[in-house]
Amino acid sequence: MKRKEFYALGIMSGTSIDGLDFSLIKSDGKEKIKIIQNKYYKFNNKLKIKISKGIYKFKKLQIVNKENEIFTKLNKDFSRYLMEKLYLFFSSSKVNINKIDMIGIHGNTLIHNPKGGKSIQLGNAEFISKTLNIPVIDNFRKKDISLGGQGAPLVPIFHKAIFSKKKTNIIVVNIGGISNFTFLNGKKNNFLASDIGPGNTLIDKFCYENFDKNFDFNGNLAKKGKIVFELINSWLKNKIFFQKFPKSFDIQDFNYIDFENYKKYSPYDILRTLTFFSAKLISMLKLSINFKVDTWIFSGGGVKNSLLMSDIKNLLIDDKLFISSSLGFDSSFIESAAFAYISIRTFKKLPSAFPNTTGCLKKNVCGSIYVP
Repeated sequence: MKRKEFYALGIMSGTSIDGLDFSLIKSDGKEKIKIIQNKYYKFNNKLKIKISKGIYKFKKLQIVNKENEIFTKLNKDFSRYLMEKLYLFFSSSKVNINKIDMIGIHGNTLIHNPKGGKSIQLGNAEFISKTLNIPVIDNFRKKDISLGGQGAPLVPIFHKAIFSKKKTNIIVVNIGGISNFTFLNGKKNNFLASDIGPGNTLIDKFCYENFDKNFDFNGNLAKKGKIVFELINSWLKNKIFFQKFPKSFDIQDFNYIDFENYKKYSPYDILRTLTFFSAKLISMLKLSINFKVDTWIFSGGGVKNSLLMSDIKNLLIDDKLFISSSLGFDSSFIESAAFAYISIRTFKKLPSAFPNTTGCLKKNVCGSIYVP
């Protein structure tokens, strides 16, 4: 392929385990980026439960060689479901399947443990590549972790491509299950990034366990409660929030917040407090970055929670806040578009992870390529 621009399909499935985000883009892997089509496919309950149980099993696993046994069966189910949605997507795609140059798959994470040298995601790239006769890129985090990096976040290179402006300092915050940020230093033309902490994961988990709902729509349930500041202060004391940037988290890192210990509080109060906690962690970035921030840009599922966004706005006082959708990039599909973009960079042997974004020893090309 000697062309400068490529058609790439990015597929992302986040820690919320709600479904698959598809983004088809055309890009040169550098400055030129055109979003062609976005599509969301919700998981059925059967698969969602299987993935949740798989994550729980990995968490409890004591015998390492058992990982393959759990992963293989679950990966087969996940990949079959993914193939179904791929066929569905291409049946209504604005671009003929024969024009697709590559597919980048970031499946659901079962475990993310960079200190232990592993980050395992679902999705059989080899099977999909052979079935569709299209190159497929996956395993985006392995190389970075082998070079001492956190393997996350990887999206900052995409944030830089679509949002950076000369002489303007911008913080891009993605509120997914886990929140992460990219600081774009427009005055020095560089960037840094890191995970922040829980975004939606604790809110969603509490909703499911206490209200039989997958998430708190618009924060309507939390609005019935009051913030318990003694809990906020207690949760903020955890040492994981004092680690230096860049850092990354797994949803298991927040298990120290045990809902069983808070039975004396109203469920509405706990949910309200969890919502404020996510906002508070994001607002604390101002204390961690020694630069004036001109603009904040938000994306991810968390922007749909009006109470969470209201808390963030109140904590950031007079700062300029934007939702990425208002800037031309759908807030629900930033990460899927990013992995399409990163896949093009991988194909062109361009780096997507850097010492100041993942903590790796040297910049590296992310992902393994399967060619049919």
